[in-house]
Amino acid sequence: MTGALLQGGAMGLFLVLGALFPRVKGVGLINKDLVLNLVNGALLFVLVRLTVVSWVAARSEVGLVDMTWLSQGWAQFLVSLVLLDFARYWLHYAHHRVPFLWRFHRVHHCAEFIDASTGIRMHVVDFVQLAALPILLFGVFMDVTSFEAWVIPVTMGVGVVFDAFEHSNMRMDSRHPVFRVWDKLLNSPHFHSWHHTREGKKYDGNYGNTFVIWDRMFGTEVTRPDPPEEYGIVEWDTLENSILGFWLLRPRNRNPEAGKAQAAAKATS
Repeated sequence: MTGALLQGGAMGLFLVLGALFPRVKGVGLINKDLVLNLVNGALLFVLVRLTVVSWVAARSEVGLVDMTWLSQGWAQFLVSLVLLDFARYWLHYAHHRVPFLWRFHRVHHCAEFIDASTGIRMHVVDFVQLAALPILLFGVFMDVTSFEAWVIPVTMGVGVVFDAFEHSNMRMDSRHPVFRVWDKLLNSPHFHSWHHTREGKKYDGNYGNTFVIWDRMFGTEVTRPDPPEEYGIVEWDTLENSILGFWLLRPRNRNPEAGKAQAAAKATS
C-alpha cells in the first residue's frame, strides 16, 4: 500500500509540474487519457497486485545467493538499485524487439499524449512481467534477509518516482548546463520522450528506467536535441483507446493491412 501511495503522490506532483511547464501545450491537466490510465492502473493494482503478485511474493523467499558480505545499508541500496534497473532495461529491450512481447507492450505506446500517468497504461502481461522482476531478484536470486529494512522499499520507490518523472509532460532544455550534468547518468522527460516518438521504427531505443548508462553502453540511445513532434505508434498498429481496447488488444484500425498499404503509399508519395 505504501508503494501505491508513493506512486500516486509522484504522479500528482509531476502532473502538476507538467501542466505548469509543459513540453506539449494545449492539453488540459484532466483529459481522457489521464482518466483511462488511472482506471487501468487501479484495476491492475486491485485485480493483480493485491492478489496474485502478493501471493507469489510471500512464497518466493528462496535466496540462492548469500548477500551477507554487503554489510552497509548504502552499499546494499546501490547494488539493489543497479541490478534491478539493469534487469528492467533488458526486459524493456525485449518488449520492443520480441514481436510476441510487443503485442502487449504497444498498449503503453498507443498514448499520443505523454504525462506522469502514462507509466500505468499497460497490459496485464506487461504488469505481471514487471512485478516478477523484483520478486525473482530479491526473493529467488538474492538472499536479502540481512539487508537493512529500508533498502528494498526505497529501491522500489526510486523506480516508481522515476517512472512518473520520465513520463511527465515537463519541458526540459537539453542544452541547459544543469540538464547536461543530470543527463550524464539519470533519466528525464526529454530522454524518455524519444522512447515514445511515433517514429519508433527509426528511433527505437532509450529503454532505461532510472539510469541512462545502459542505453549508452549497449548502443540504444536515440535522443535528439529537441523533443519529438508526435507521440504514439503508427496508425495501422495502434489500439482502441479504451480499457477493453487495452486488455483485449482491439485494433483502432479494423483493417490493419489496408492501413499498412495507406502508410506505405503516403511514405512514397
